[in-house]
Amino acid sequence: MSLLVFVSGAAFADPAGWTTYKANDYGFSMLVPEGAKVQTKEWGGGWGGLYSEHDGVTLYAVAKLGEPESAEDIEAFGVKLTMIPDDGWTQIDKGTGKGWKWYRTVKATKGSKLAFGGYGVGPKGSYLLILVTTAADFKEHQADYEKWYESIRLN
Repeated sequence: MSLLVFVSGAAFADPAGWTTYKANDYGFSMLVPEGAKVQTKEWGGGWGGLYSEHDGVTLYAVAKLGEPESAEDIEAFGVKLTMIPDDGWTQIDKGTGKGWKWYRTVKATKGSKLAFGGYGVGPKGSYLLILVTTAADFKEHQADYEKWYESIRLN
């Protein structure tokens, strides 16, 4: 099993089996495996974006456009969304670049459930872009998950 989501129209030379997904309304793009299906969804409180389930992996690519949220508020939304308590979240990295004013790379675990991705603030608002899978799947396909994460761009 590999990652998820579908898309149309690659914007640059993508690795085999991947294509670029652009969510212009939300202000981000990322590499995604070919063939998965993406839906838009509203989560309330101003948060909306993309959602996909494919081969046991769930993608949440969520934005709150407008005034930036704090790191604590975005993480609290992530806790609610993934149902992984805040004491299960670990910050792996932080910084700026690729369109981010600031970002945090995170991994969160609860039992065999694992979430990997990042959150932060970009030019259009606040973002949470995360994949939820099992710890075993993440270990087996870690290179694919990292490829997905490194491809995320805010615009």
